[in-house]
Amino acid sequence: MRFLAVLLALAVTATMSLPASAQHGRKSSQYEREREARAACREPVRAAGDAYYVIRSARRSAIKRWQEQVINAHGERFITWENAKVVEYHCDPARVGGGQQVWNLKRCVIVARPCRNDGF
Repeated sequence: MRFLAVLLALAVTATMSLPASAQHGRKSSQYEREREARAACREPVRAAGDAYYVIRSARRSAIKRWQEQVINAHGERFITWENAKVVEYHCDPARVGGGQQVWNLKRCVIVARPCRNDGF
């Protein structure tokens, strides 16, 4: 009987010494996941690429410019385009040659929120 009382006292002591997050695991872990998700993304970054004949190349150029701006502002953990949350993306005819459209060039502009790459 004395053994059971000691065992019960140890169990109560161990439970009381746990942090609140371990005692209420579901609520705090959900809160922490939401907090981490908010902290994982930064404010939107806008970038315009160079003008190209092919839209695919113009889009690649805009993404490269976006990545350059993101790495300078937030570091390498945020440059992965696949993790970004795209806010706006469009490609329009480029104004080359004194403000008039001389060639059939396209320029893409992207606005996206850089999000942390947890693979590092």
